[in-house]
Amino acid sequence: GGMKIVAGRIVQGRTTACATCHGLNLTGVVGADVPPIAGRSPSYLVRQLWDIQQGTRNGPQAQLMKLVVANLTSEDLVAIAAYVASRPQSAPQTAAPQPAN
Repeated sequence: GGMKIVAGRIVQGRTTACATCHGLNLTGVVGADVPPIAGRSPSYLVRQLWDIQQGTRNGPQAQLMKLVVANLTSEDLVAIAAYVASRPQSAPQTAAPQPAN
């Protein structure tokens, strides 16, 4: 399901965990232009991911997401959106997550 992809247990070779950029709680990162995604409408999320994957969304942030969504199936997009939509909205992080050593 979506949690397997989103919460750090990555489906190897298919994508990057959402928390890598969107923060551990998926609430975005202030000052890094990373939007919050937790608690968003699942239909909105799927549409955004689909548009990025298909190349119809081409803004600067979409360019960063293209590799993330490139290998995902439509089922993956729905699973990710369902999980992300189920997460509570809260205040965004104030700094980008740092990789673990």
